[in-house]
Order: sequence, then C-alpha cells, then structure tokens
Amino acid sequence: MSSRLNVNEAIVAIQAITSAEDMERVAAMLRASDDPLSKEVQQALLDKMAEVTTQSKTSREDAIAVLKIHGVEYPLTDWLTPKNYARRFGISNTETVINWINRGVISDENVKEIPELGLRLIRAIEYSPRKYGAAQTH
Repeated sequence: MSSRLNVNEAIVAIQAITSAEDMERVAAMLRASDDPLSKEVQQALLDKMAEVTTQSKTSREDAIAVLKIHGVEYPLTDWLTPKNYARRFGISNTETVINWINRGVISDENVKEIPELGLRLIRAIEYSPRKYGAAQTH
C-alpha cells in the first residue's frame, strides 16, 4: 500500500531517530511512499547519517580505549592481554607471560581475570624473571 509522503513529518521522524527501531520505522515510511524523496528529506537523511556515524566512531574509540566491567574501568593502555603484553615488552612467546603469572613473577594484584569475556589482563608494567647466577664454588 503506497501513500503520499508528508515532507515535514518525514524530516521530524528522521531527526527524532535514536534507535535501530526508529530507523526501521522511518525506512518503512519512506519505502511506502510513491513520492521521490525531496531535497529536504534527502538532506535530513544525510545529516542524520553523519550524526550516527560520528556517534558510532566515538563509541568504538571509547570501547577500544577502556574496558568497563562491573563499574570498574580498565584503560587498555594500562592493562594488556598476555599477547599484547608480550608484544609491547618484546617477549617472544605469550606462554612465557602466562608462566610468569602462574609462578607469581607477575603478582596477583597486577592481573585481572574477566571470566565474562574469557580475558586475563595484566598491568602494563615491565617484569622480568629472577636471574639465577651460576653456582659459585669455593
């Protein structure tokens, strides 16, 4: 069933989009119209797309920069996965980092387990294993 598109109603509906459901509702309204989109409606769509794109980029950047679990924020510049820890500090094998955690070289207060995501984060502090010198004989 086709209908005539009220330009002002379409623009108001586009400007009011705040969710995926709103987008679907406006898309259905535009699809149902027999009329070609006016320049004003096209511009309202372009403006809304630019706004949503900017919000999406900002959200992604925020998500990449900080992991927030149970109200606690873990800046991902300060907390690293074992793989990223190994890469940052030039350790050739991720398994070495995991062994350091298991042996206590990296202390418990510098390791955060996040079971909901299957993640283990390590505070970005450079550690090194204990160095054992050759046994001295007298």
